[in-house]
Amino acid sequence: MTSTTTTLRLLLTGVLAATVACGPKAGPPVIPSLPGDGDDHVAKPDDDGKAPAADDPWAGRTDLIKPPPPQPPAAITLPPIEQFTLPNGLEVVVVKSSRLPVVSYQLMVKAGRADEPLARLGVAELTADLLPKGTKKKNALAIAKAIDLVGGLITADAGFEATWLTCQTMAKDTRVCLELLPEMLTQPSFAQDEIDKAKSAQLLDISRRLDDAGALAGAHAQNLLWGNDHVRGWVTSAAHVKQLQQKDLVAWHKTWFVPGNAVLAVSGDVDVARLKKDLARAFGAWKKGPVPARPKYGDEKPRGTRVRVVDKPRQTQTQIRVAQYGIRHDDTRFFPTLVWNYALGGGAFSSRLMKVVRSEGGKTYGASSAFDRNADRGSFMVTTFTRTAETVATLELVLEEIVKMQAQGPTQEEVDAAIANLAGSYAMRVSGADDLAAALVTADLHGLSQKYVSDYPVLVGQVSREDAADAARTMLTPRDTAIVLLGDGDAIAAQLERAKIPFERVAFDKPIGPQPAAADTPVKVDPKAAEAGKKLLDAALAAKGGDKLLGLKSLRMVATGQLQAQGQTVDVEFDRKLVLPGSMRMDIQIAKQFDIAIAVVGDAGWQKSPAGVEDIPASQMPALALQRWIDPELVLTRHRDKDTAVALLAPTKLDGRDVEVVKLSTTKGFEATLYLDAKTKLVVQSRYPNGGDETVETFSDYKVVDGIQVAHRRTSKSAAESADLTVTKVEINPTVDPAIFKRPK
Repeated sequence: MTSTTTTLRLLLTGVLAATVACGPKAGPPVIPSLPGDGDDHVAKPDDDGKAPAADDPWAGRTDLIKPPPPQPPAAITLPPIEQFTLPNGLEVVVVKSSRLPVVSYQLMVKAGRADEPLARLGVAELTADLLPKGTKKKNALAIAKAIDLVGGLITADAGFEATWLTCQTMAKDTRVCLELLPEMLTQPSFAQDEIDKAKSAQLLDISRRLDDAGALAGAHAQNLLWGNDHVRGWVTSAAHVKQLQQKDLVAWHKTWFVPGNAVLAVSGDVDVARLKKDLARAFGAWKKGPVPARPKYGDEKPRGTRVRVVDKPRQTQTQIRVAQYGIRHDDTRFFPTLVWNYALGGGAFSSRLMKVVRSEGGKTYGASSAFDRNADRGSFMVTTFTRTAETVATLELVLEEIVKMQAQGPTQEEVDAAIANLAGSYAMRVSGADDLAAALVTADLHGLSQKYVSDYPVLVGQVSREDAADAARTMLTPRDTAIVLLGDGDAIAAQLERAKIPFERVAFDKPIGPQPAAADTPVKVDPKAAEAGKKLLDAALAAKGGDKLLGLKSLRMVATGQLQAQGQTVDVEFDRKLVLPGSMRMDIQIAKQFDIAIAVVGDAGWQKSPAGVEDIPASQMPALALQRWIDPELVLTRHRDKDTAVALLAPTKLDGRDVEVVKLSTTKGFEATLYLDAKTKLVVQSRYPNGGDETVETFSDYKVVDGIQVAHRRTSKSAAESADLTVTKVEINPTVDPAIFKRPK
């Protein structure tokens, strides 16, 4: 069958009625990132391998003042904290502190980049950008004047997990925040001229990413690690931003901005009793609403080590990223992971990566490692750069240190240093009442308690060397990583080829991940990779049916199963008839009640549903053309077309089996990645961008029908829909009445 999700997306709008609810830029962190401690440079050894004796003028002195020993980590004392809920369901956390005559309001809406549908990527950030740019009562200038008049600050920003609105003024001017914040929150105007300005600013930031080698490498690493069917693998492009409209912002705001999906943190010099009355009055008009379920994504399965070369010609340095799956914030290994990561690359100049890659290896100025601290698993990533000629050598040094950390864990000395720095600097990070309030709210978002915030130093101090070593052993996966090398593609490719390391190669200016519209050009591929890919596809074509498949003139296939779309699961039956080169008809029965038909001949088509018969809009024809191109019975023949480029990618594992990977792309903008069983050469999975989404199809239970291998079990999945089908009937070269393709009267 062709992709069921795309076909049904075209047909089911009026049949299934349900609400579809739907890199990362982090919101205020619970535990801020920590600076290095300025460790001394490491001297290079002499030829005999021993470091030269230091000429220490202070040696033997007995009159020097010795620093005090580090104190045992202790919990911080939290100021008075009150929590209550307004009648409309808005949760409030108050952190009272009279040290400064300042009041800060931080309102967190539990919706961010992680909740965006692929078709509306970028909507969370654009919505946040527009909140201070006008309400139904005030325009952007009036809001700016009101906050400037009292010397205050007002912002709105969307992160990966949440959207934050903040307002801060002197305590005597708190009424300004109580007026502006609820108005921005509940009555945004989303004026078209302000939308245009905000989109222009975002497009400028996206274009700048092409000149920011570090940011571009990081985006590619996330995409390569998580893939095109996980929100963490999606990268906002110009095409995503351009397609956003005012109605998208209105819908996003209406869906997620409800009191029951928000928390307000108030900190500073406040009278709590008076504050309760003020908040009830200020936010009282914010009406209750249903809280939608947040999208869920399963943990990605290991896919082996993959290498992507991002070709940016004439670069003298290579940006290196080594990424793997990370750890949830509430994982019991979180604090041991803080410790071993500090030793590996989180401790700046005191870390192993910095010493080995910079001080000893002389390969780079800096190297570090870090992991996301979110409610979901997130990513762990090593970041460094080096001279182009040292690319593979530097990569090998990084991987060696990861392997060592996994095998041995940190030393006791490294554990002691990590605890002293992590626990010792924590109190400074939450010294402000607003910082502490943000930490409390974010901890709650991650399912953690107030005690987590207060006892953080103690919890760090309880980590033993064995705890850290065990966490490193179970977390680090040096043989299952996503490696991105961004720089001069020719020079990097030559090094990888000499080292016999498989890789894929893409242009630096090619959009990353699935796009709203198909790309204009195929992926740039190495000639050797192209030739190897074609040989693999020739072998796969022979395994599938060879001449029998090439001689196919018509095909009929019947399948039954279940479809999940628009929030519902229904039984479906498909009866597809295909007459080459370009005629297709599909009859679909949904829930044994609704009959739908769709037919395409060349560049035109029609569809019939309970609502009647109508022509398929021209805007939907490219999607159907893609379906015929990606057809699982015919896709193995596409590499014989003159306008199709082929690239052999690195082999990997898929559900425990060895697979070979090949990518096809055409000048028409079609592209697909095929995963072939290493032994049988049969297609076990295909992935392809599809109208701003990505479809993943899997194939199993192959049976020979008239000399052609046909998968009798098929699943199809995109961000919004999925199908699980069993093929019940296959006819090769049946006689098909041409009349079935004619539009009914």
